[in-house]
Amino acid sequence: MGNALVNQLGNKRTQTLFSETECAKEPDQPAMVNLLAGKLDTLAACLKLTVYNDEGKYKGKLLPISRSKIEPAYVICPTSFMCETQDCTPRSLIQSTKDCDIPMVTLIKGQTVHQHVPVLTGKCRSCKTLYTADHERFEDTSTIQNTFKRVYLNSAKYLKIGQSLWADRGFATSAINAMYNFHSSASAYSEYWNNTYGTDQISITRAHVWQAFVQQSVRTIAEESGIDAEFDDGLNIKEVTAQAFSLLGEDGIVRAAEEHACEECTQKRKDTSDVVFNDPAAVVGVDATDDNIPALAVAPEVMQVDPPEVTSDDEMSVDGDTPNIKMVVLDGIVMGPQVNDF
Repeated sequence: MGNALVNQLGNKRTQTLFSETECAKEPDQPAMVNLLAGKLDTLAACLKLTVYNDEGKYKGKLLPISRSKIEPAYVICPTSFMCETQDCTPRSLIQSTKDCDIPMVTLIKGQTVHQHVPVLTGKCRSCKTLYTADHERFEDTSTIQNTFKRVYLNSAKYLKIGQSLWADRGFATSAINAMYNFHSSASAYSEYWNNTYGTDQISITRAHVWQAFVQQSVRTIAEESGIDAEFDDGLNIKEVTAQAFSLLGEDGIVRAAEEHACEECTQKRKDTSDVVFNDPAAVVGVDATDDNIPALAVAPEVMQVDPPEVTSDDEMSVDGDTPNIKMVVLDGIVMGPQVNDF
């Protein structure tokens, strides 16, 4: 263990654990490890984590450390301790709920589930703005009816994805990556998570995964745009999606792909595919051997179209009136590559 600590800390940081007298000796690597090991042994004796008594007799094997007894106490609370409304004088927030009414929720942090986590909500005495861990709620005085607005905070560390269920941003990011990388649905990811990390006390549903997907997506795009998404308060998830697209969608144009075209993502439009399969065995690959797998056939009635000439990464020359397409829609089942085990 002494060797591991020295390798982890390095010689300079390890020397900070020694007194001036010990550092004056300028010990080499082996001497430094021995000196640190002696300190660790003394510390274990002070904490009564040694298997020997004061007389040097063996007492017995130590019991394993219970991580549940050294778990930190989690509290979901606002990131700010003072009102940040521009029209309000900065003042400290007060707790908006009584102690007996503080909700106790389940928190998914990483791969661990924590039960009975309190959720605190701050309130400004002056402007009545409510501050929670993932959003702020304020009164919009610019309208006649004084409606309430909700701001989705990009800096939120935890997201509310259920009535009494919260999750960290890592959980939401995993849900998004699973949908994009593995083309899984919200139901498939919820089933995977329940089979892998779920317990008798906690399991998630498709609705929880979809909430995490939408909220994380909104915050990711809003952060790229340099704004905090502001919606009407009290919307369901479908209405949040509609307002998010209206605010961040930019008329259906993704900001990262605007004014971009290249031979990899943009091709000439074709009514039918150049390549067709005449034998199902070529598609399935289980009824044919290596010697008789049919070659890919090219449909004679399909005219070959040369790839467009690319002048740069972002420009493409267009000849004639043939329209360009930027998406290929497949009507069928997407299958992964076949793998042979040797």
